[in-house]
Amino acid sequence: MSSGPSVRAATRRFLLAHPAPWIALAALVLSGVSGARLRARRAASSPRASGAAAVQAGGGGSSTLTAAAVALGGFRGVLADALWLRAGRLQEKRRFTELVQLSDWITALEPENEEVWTFHAWNLAYNVSSLLPDAADRWRWVQSGVELLRDRGIPANPGSSVLRRELGWLFQHKIGSDTDSAADFYRTEWAREVSAYLGPAGEAPEADSLDAEELAGALRMDASAMRALEERFGPVDWRVPMASSLYWGMQALELARGRDDLSCRRMVYVSLAEMTRHAGRLVGDAADEDWTYSAEPNFELLDATVAFLEESVRVGGFSGTKHALATMYFDAIAIELALGREARAREWHARLCDFLRQCGLRSVPAWDALGPDTPDEVDSELERVL
Repeated sequence: MSSGPSVRAATRRFLLAHPAPWIALAALVLSGVSGARLRARRAASSPRASGAAAVQAGGGGSSTLTAAAVALGGFRGVLADALWLRAGRLQEKRRFTELVQLSDWITALEPENEEVWTFHAWNLAYNVSSLLPDAADRWRWVQSGVELLRDRGIPANPGSSVLRRELGWLFQHKIGSDTDSAADFYRTEWAREVSAYLGPAGEAPEADSLDAEELAGALRMDASAMRALEERFGPVDWRVPMASSLYWGMQALELARGRDDLSCRRMVYVSLAEMTRHAGRLVGDAADEDWTYSAEPNFELLDATVAFLEESVRVGGFSGTKHALATMYFDAIAIELALGREARAREWHARLCDFLRQCGLRSVPAWDALGPDTPDEVDSELERVL
């Protein structure tokens, strides 16, 4: 019987127990990769650089990466494991800036590993950015996390739903929500950046236009796909960050399998609901030098938002999605009443009651009994029966 596998396993354990030489080897071999990326990024940041050049810069010297992989040969896996151990220790010690270089090496060694990209992007967008007091400096690190997934991770893993979903999460949570004190600055800067390629109301450019070509080169968003989403859901204002989380969430959903399908669907319906209820249409002119981010609800997305939630309940039947649909029915009633359309509001109420009965509620809220506490009461009842 051959002892090859056991010998290799013992060698692996020894190397992982003594990682320092292997980390030094990474620094020697992979420093060329990082240097090439740095030089390419600097070139792409010049005023004359095109969107396509910026994307190529994000890829960072593929020939150097190939040479590094060949040079490491069979040691790539062992070296990647050693670097992961080191990364874990740096994470525990909150030495995030050191993690940037280390994570860049790991992506060079294991470009097909989705966890590498998500770990690295999270570190850039959340951990490193949080160390800086200035909003503009923080935004550059958040951008780096977005660009890492969009311009390098996804091209290296074109069939990955996970990386597209993670990219959508950066737009939905880091940029689109108020969890970061600098979020308004992020939203302002993103609106200015993407507006250059869009129509006056934030609509997608014509598929065969120069704007569409430049949009694909700079931000890797396909105008045809954007137009298809506008046809399905309604007038999307692509200048708001939730529109980008919708885009990447739908891209992920097309590739999703199994449990990931639910996560992608949640990203889509949360994006739609937030644009419908709160911030779905830009207010003011992003090109104005003094403009700061402001947005208003986009009620034109209401019907399509409810329809997508109803579809998601039929497809998955997940209890969290049912809670979200019930909440959206209540929102629809409130929106229609605010617009002076009581008859339409009563239609939504009827659909809400039918849905609650299907879920198992014996008692449903009567129209005349609706009040500010009714949604919470219904949510509690749903929690009991689901």
